[in-house]
Amino acid sequence: MLALALGATVAVVLAAVTAGGTYAFLRSSAQSAGATLVGGTATLVVTTPLALPSTALYPGQTVSGSGTVRNTGAVPLRLRIAGLTQSTTVNPFTSALTVGVAIGASAAACSAGFTPTWTATFAAVVPTELTVRLAPGDSAVVCVSVSLPLDAPAGANAQAGAGFSLVLDGRQVP
Repeated sequence: MLALALGATVAVVLAAVTAGGTYAFLRSSAQSAGATLVGGTATLVVTTPLALPSTALYPGQTVSGSGTVRNTGAVPLRLRIAGLTQSTTVNPFTSALTVGVAIGASAAACSAGFTPTWTATFAAVVPTELTVRLAPGDSAVVCVSVSLPLDAPAGANAQAGAGFSLVLDGRQVP
């Protein structure tokens, strides 16, 4: 009987060593006083699409416009820039562009010029949370600028502009 038990133990140890991993039963619990768990839908929609002027863009020049987003969900959201993508073939002109974003008081304030709180090029985009918090039903005007720097490469001359997408999302906040 002892030999049978020893054989079973060796088989279990061998199986654990061969299969890798552990065979542990883990259990943990914690209590929190006064905690509230909130759930619901998180929905962010574009109510006014981004509109930028179609004027020629020369080195050192910036064009700006705006779009509006609305929280149609049931939970508060903090706006986040999740990405910046080109919708057409990359060329020296679009590679040189800098895109800026800020939250504006109105579309008119965006058109009059603004100081971006976030900037990126298509080659270097860092997802970033913006400072605006949208309660359910609230909207925000998103100001967007597109700049061609003074030191744009010579290959950017006479190149066609490309469409792009500024990807926004929302993160649930208390």
